[in-house]
Amino acid sequence: MPSGRKRRAEPVDDYPDSSPAPAAQATQQKQRGTQQTRRQQSPASDAEDFVDGEEGGESDDASIQQLAKNLVRYALSCEYARVPLRRQDISTKVLGSRSRAFRKVFDEAQDMLQDIFGMELVELEKKEKVTISQKRAAQMSQNASKSSGQWILKTVLPKKYLNDPRILSPPRAPTIEAEAQYVGLYSMVVSLILLAGGTLPEAKLDRYLKRLNADQSTPLDKTDKVLARMGKDGYIIKVKESQGGEESIDYVVGPRGKAEVGAEGVAAFVKRVYGEEADDSLHQRLARSLGISERGAGEAGPATQKRNRGRPRQPDNNEEEEQDEDQSEED
Repeated sequence: MPSGRKRRAEPVDDYPDSSPAPAAQATQQKQRGTQQTRRQQSPASDAEDFVDGEEGGESDDASIQQLAKNLVRYALSCEYARVPLRRQDISTKVLGSRSRAFRKVFDEAQDMLQDIFGMELVELEKKEKVTISQKRAAQMSQNASKSSGQWILKTVLPKKYLNDPRILSPPRAPTIEAEAQYVGLYSMVVSLILLAGGTLPEAKLDRYLKRLNADQSTPLDKTDKVLARMGKDGYIIKVKESQGGEESIDYVVGPRGKAEVGAEGVAAFVKRVYGEEADDSLHQRLARSLGISERGAGEAGPATQKRNRGRPRQPDNNEEEEQDEDQSEED
């Protein structure tokens, strides 16, 4: 009989060459899982690159809302100090790494300001080029931007509420009386400049202030310091120019003065000073001096007819008296 001994089976190779070892399999599975996770997760940079799109979902909307609230707080604090908001400051102090979301955050902040505070951000005009050197530099500069990149807060309340101190009163800091005096002073100076055609020599401004007994001091401070403050806040600009060895000093309206007061504000200010004596002739003179329609100057009647070009304007009696007085003072 054949022997009953069984031949021992040859050992089977548990790790053939055709398949990777367990350690290699684990490494490959880990790499595949990491790549799949990367594809599923969107990095923060993608959210910034597509902040205006639909990526980001609710978390992105909440982030925009918070940034808009921060911008509103920053705008209110800047307006308290009469400092304009600058695009660069908004990007660094409010947006941070989300600078690409500027337009979306700005629009959201505008809605909050209008709905809650009755104000809006208004872009300031660029400073006017007055001197010859400034005009030449502006002509030579081809890359000059038309936008100033600066904003201030301005009320959006209806006009019927603007003259009611119960609704719109001067700020309480430092005091209501001090702020009311300052508003009255810079409104008067801006009005004098605009009524003079947009440029007022320093000597003529001094004569006007002397008539008001404000050539040396005002209820706030010395006249020089108050004018310097107006220049710092952007209501007026002091322009110095030398021609033929002689220095001339003029005043023009600054960007904030144009935005807060403007031609229509000057017309309303003059009409309020005249009170019941304001007639049609006053509206016509204001419209002619400020370059606005008579409706903007406060007249409810029809607009004035256009004057023929080249026809000289006859000066009013008050203008003739003022010219005679100025000539006598110069003599």
